[in-house]
Amino acid sequence: MNNISRRADTISGHLAALTTVSIWSVTYISTKVLLTDFTPIEILFIRFVIAVLALKLIVFKSVGFRKSEQIYFALSGLTGPFLYFLIENSALIYTTAVNVSIILTITPMFTAIVTRFFYKDERKLDFWFYLGFVAALSGIVLLSVKGAADLSFNPVGDLMSVSAGIVWAFYSVLTRKINSFGYNTVSVTRRSFEYGIIYMIPLLYIFDFHVETAELLKPVNLSNIIFLGLFASAVSFTLWNLSVKKIGAVTAIIYLYITPVISALAADFFLGEKLTITGWLACFIITLGLIISQGGPQLLLKKLGRSSDNS
Repeated sequence: MNNISRRADTISGHLAALTTVSIWSVTYISTKVLLTDFTPIEILFIRFVIAVLALKLIVFKSVGFRKSEQIYFALSGLTGPFLYFLIENSALIYTTAVNVSIILTITPMFTAIVTRFFYKDERKLDFWFYLGFVAALSGIVLLSVKGAADLSFNPVGDLMSVSAGIVWAFYSVLTRKINSFGYNTVSVTRRSFEYGIIYMIPLLYIFDFHVETAELLKPVNLSNIIFLGLFASAVSFTLWNLSVKKIGAVTAIIYLYITPVISALAADFFLGEKLTITGWLACFIITLGLIISQGGPQLLLKKLGRSSDNS
């Protein structure tokens, strides 16, 4: 690969990550709105059925995945489409959309830890990483206790958000492994989603899945579920897998740093969830901790400026 092609790959990888995170930053708002009429598993199932159908239209022909690779797709479907979003959706019942979005910015740290464990070519976890980790956790505690104007201490929702970040770290590592198989991104994404739906099916019976057509066809519900299914799932996951393939999981996930700002503004506008001064301070501390964990501003800029294709 020549320098021009490599540079183009790097740029496209960064753009894909930026676009994905920008879309995901407002998914908390859509989910919070839908939770008025639907349960977390109902939202999840409908969302990913729409996503699979959309991806099927893009690449209708089935890919001949090898049997030895199925375990990775199965684990990918378990961690990404199923567990991560089930935990995230459930967390939104107990805490605010702003809290969930800010807490989940700690995901890059968990991703760095898990990726380093499985891939020794990743950056060594040094003093700066652990210092930033402690700072970010301090910010999360501050946010959970005194973050929002109408917020009481919500340990269940906030701890669930932290758990979702850990689950996503494993999904990112699995994505890197799957990208090494050499299949097209759309087919890979669809296969992971299909496994995710399989895991959801037992819960449909356990939690009495029952969606009223009238509720689903409400303009506010229909628009949000289409947004989650098409843009936040089919399009965004495909772009995310592409970005991980081109610039690596650890580099791509740095873009999660912009999530709190976008989510806070959207939650204020659509849901009336307002952060206090203490909440904004907590957001700043978390972001500062994440930057420190990457080795400081200089190393962060170097990461964003170079390709780290780990496929």
